[in-house]
Amino acid sequence: MISYLATGSIYSIQQLGITAAAGGIFAIAYVMALTAIILAITLSLWGLWRYTKAKQGEPRPPLSLPTRLIVTLIAIYPIWFGITYAQIWYSNYQLEQSRLAENLRRFGPLEQTTQFGEMQLVAGTLINRGDPWRFKELPQQDPLLDLEAVRFQEPTAVAGVLAYAMSIEGSSLTIELAQEYQLDTPELSRHCPVGYVLMFPFPDRRIRAKQRLEPPYTWFTPSQWEPTSCFQSTNGVMVMDMDQHGIYFPKDGAPYTPRK
Repeated sequence: MISYLATGSIYSIQQLGITAAAGGIFAIAYVMALTAIILAITLSLWGLWRYTKAKQGEPRPPLSLPTRLIVTLIAIYPIWFGITYAQIWYSNYQLEQSRLAENLRRFGPLEQTTQFGEMQLVAGTLINRGDPWRFKELPQQDPLLDLEAVRFQEPTAVAGVLAYAMSIEGSSLTIELAQEYQLDTPELSRHCPVGYVLMFPFPDRRIRAKQRLEPPYTWFTPSQWEPTSCFQSTNGVMVMDMDQHGIYFPKDGAPYTPRK
C-alpha cells in the first residue's frame, strides 16, 4: 500500500512538472510574440511620425550612427520572429496536407470493381488499406494494395456467411455478421447473433507480406478456412471513412452508407 501511494505521488509530481514545463514554454512564446508585436508597432509609428514631420517641412535631425545601429538591431527581432512564425505555420500546413493526402489514399470508397482472391469487391465498397505510397516502387498499383478492412454496401457472402464488414489485419479474417450463425467446433458450440464478429484464423497463421501485395491476391480463399470463435464487439469490425470534417467510423451492424 505504501509503495502504491509512493508511486502515485511520484507520478503526480511528474505530471505537475510536465504541466509546469508546458505552461512555462507557452508563457515564453507568448511574451516573445507580444514583444515582437509591440516593437513592430512602436517602430512603425515612430517611422511614420518622422515621415509625417518631414512631409510637413519639419524634418527630424538625422539619426546618429549608434542610434541607427540600435534601431536596426531592434527591428531585426520582429522581422526574425515573423519569418520564424511563418516557417512554422507553413511546416504545419505541409504536414497537415501530407496527412490529408495519406488519409485520402487509405480510407474511402473503392472507385472500380476489383478482384480480391475469391471475392469481387464492387465499386463503392468502403475500403481501408495501408498507405500505398510505401509501395510506389512496385510495378502494380492495384486499388486493393495492402487491404486491411472493408465495409460492404449490402450484406455480402464471405466464406458462405453474410457479412456487413470484414478485416484481414494480423493473422486472421474477421467478419461482422449480417446473419445469425451457429458455430460448432470440437472445442465449443455457440450461437452468434447478427452484429457479432466471427473469426477465421489464416491456415498459415501469417500470410507472407509479399503475397499480400500480389494482385489478384489468390491467397485470400476464405471458403477453405474454418471459423474458430465468435464474440461481441462494441464497434463491430472497425472500418474508417473520410468526409469534409475528417475521419469517422460509419455505423456498425449495417451496410456502408456515406455520411452526408
